[in-house]
Amino acid sequence: MTEYLARLGVGHLVLIDDDTVAESNLPRLAGATAADIGHPKTALASRLAKQAQPDIALTVLTERVEQPHAQAELRACDWLFLAADGAAARHFTNAAVQQLLIPATQVGVKIPVRDGTVGQIHAVSRLLLPGTGCLWCDGLIDPTDLAIDMHASTDRAAAQYVPSTPAASVLPLNALAAAEAVNHFMHAVSCLHDDDLDHASVLHQPRSRTRDLVNSRTDPYCRWCSPREQFGLGDRPTDAGHRHLSTGVF
Repeated sequence: MTEYLARLGVGHLVLIDDDTVAESNLPRLAGATAADIGHPKTALASRLAKQAQPDIALTVLTERVEQPHAQAELRACDWLFLAADGAAARHFTNAAVQQLLIPATQVGVKIPVRDGTVGQIHAVSRLLLPGTGCLWCDGLIDPTDLAIDMHASTDRAAAQYVPSTPAASVLPLNALAAAEAVNHFMHAVSCLHDDDLDHASVLHQPRSRTRDLVNSRTDPYCRWCSPREQFGLGDRPTDAGHRHLSTGVF
């Protein structure tokens, strides 16, 4: 996705990721080589962006998104792209969308496997717009997973019940979701959408070769996207019962 945005002509990218490239990542990271193993994923993304657009400005943060410095950079962006599976990354991106009114796109791939049988594969490009439903409303952030994800890396590893295994190559599926997200971004910023009120997410099901539009659910009492609560308040506190984005405590 970083390379797509650079080739599109985006002048400044903020890259946030504390992870490093593992050998098991190579089949699904475009442009990665064995020489990247052990190095930050942000270094790989930076190299690809520079190759696509040598003059691009890059702000590179090899840290988790909930860190104060990363949060400050997040608030200065015009559009956010979420390509992380962690509950904390989802939560803090969702908070930035709803409190700071920054549009975002989440991309992801899901391959369900049960008893050795592959189920329906999903590649999604999910639009996150202020006040139109959110990841909490859609049930896409699990409170228990969020609590675990906010602990130190050693604690997060100890909390997992299934040992990690090398992931299969999903590069074409990742590319499908990323291309959809960047295409939407391109049309949005250039005002080329036929219907500006179409806020549906795009769900690809490659096995059946179908493509569905899915609208977010909206909980009128949602703490994040409801006007009754923290929607659009930025860093201003609401009441003693609520903590706001800049505290980093949720």
